[in-house]
Amino acid sequence: MPLINVRKTLFSYPNKAFFALFTLFLPITALSSPWLEANDPFLRSSLVLLSDSGQLSSPVNHYPMRWSLFGDELTYANQKNNTAMLANQELLYTMNSAKLNRGNRLFKILNGSNSSLPMGFGQFNEDERGVHTSIEQLGNAFSYRLTAAYSEYQDDMTLNLDDSYLAFSSGAWLWSIGNLDRWWGQGWQHNLILGSYAKAASDVSVSYEGENNGLGVWSIESILAQPDKTDYEYHSATRFVSKPFSIFEYGVTYQRWFSNIDSTQDDKQFALDAKLSLPAIASLYHSVYAEAASTSDVAELGAWLFGWTGSFPIGENTARIVLESQQTTSAHDITQWNSGVYPSMTDNVANTTYLLDESISMAFYLKLKNDHQLGTSYQRSTKNDEKINTSQLNYTLPALAGMVRFGTSYQQRLNSTDQTNIWAGYEFRF
Repeated sequence: MPLINVRKTLFSYPNKAFFALFTLFLPITALSSPWLEANDPFLRSSLVLLSDSGQLSSPVNHYPMRWSLFGDELTYANQKNNTAMLANQELLYTMNSAKLNRGNRLFKILNGSNSSLPMGFGQFNEDERGVHTSIEQLGNAFSYRLTAAYSEYQDDMTLNLDDSYLAFSSGAWLWSIGNLDRWWGQGWQHNLILGSYAKAASDVSVSYEGENNGLGVWSIESILAQPDKTDYEYHSATRFVSKPFSIFEYGVTYQRWFSNIDSTQDDKQFALDAKLSLPAIASLYHSVYAEAASTSDVAELGAWLFGWTGSFPIGENTARIVLESQQTTSAHDITQWNSGVYPSMTDNVANTTYLLDESISMAFYLKLKNDHQLGTSYQRSTKNDEKINTSQLNYTLPALAGMVRFGTSYQQRLNSTDQTNIWAGYEFRF
């Protein structure tokens, strides 16, 4: 493979070129950001805290999540609890920064000793190393981000436009084209539906949101993607999420992969997820959640996960614990995919943890009052009868007028060479 190539994005190179040129001529009009993206576990922790405390009427199981789904409730959130107040202020500040286009230019640099290990929601170091720069603008109708990067991923050094998008909103409708990370479901370290363990595939998307007495706040989104280096030409997915009760939300997802050989090798999958908020214990806001995914036979259960997460104060700081367990049924290995391989792959990396035979994980997130952030997790899994133990530690602190991030991960395999990765990165917004 040549040292440098340009990653395949939206269906064809001419479309990518058109997208890049079009963003240069968009009007500069500040209004509201389309999404809370799937790139920050601490912002997600604040959002889930507000959900579990009963202050949000929208579901929180679908990322990128439109600000319009819950943004109005941030202004009127209950301020009686200090932990909830801090979470509300953090999200409100992030939303207003997007609305005012503050920090809409980005420079990022990253370097690691080895390829990164997929560790769950909001991973900063997907690339092994690279330099990234971007500019974004949020307007009345159009929003865009144009990213240019030179980075190494899966031992392939590329010049790419990863993490770029163009979006158009009109009332409850939103259309987009790009390749943003997606995280559909309730899990943090595990995901059986659609996660961001692999690089995001190029896709087009349309979503609609609404509210009524029966469904509560709800949203539906459909995407059509073209994943790289797979046996499938296209991947389509439709997801419906709803929160009919203040303590209960759910999601329903149907996916289909279209073979590049013939239609007899097309594959499909059906998945459900749900979260139930539990009664608060002092300042502990917590919930239980579950996901279930079918085999290639949509009526047959293939894998499921169950988790508990809770957020609580430690002095003036906020902590979160996440406990998860993923299990499979006998049909998981017996029922074969029509193409012979698991379909949810991009760049030969699985988008989910469905392929694991079983897995348990523990994670701890701590956000300090001085904006330092600590995240650590341990995961013990079995895949194809091979035992895998993975641990990681990340730390983020404000420095050099930006954010400095560094971390380490270690993976021990019973039948393979152990892997250690030490990485550091710097992110500057202006």
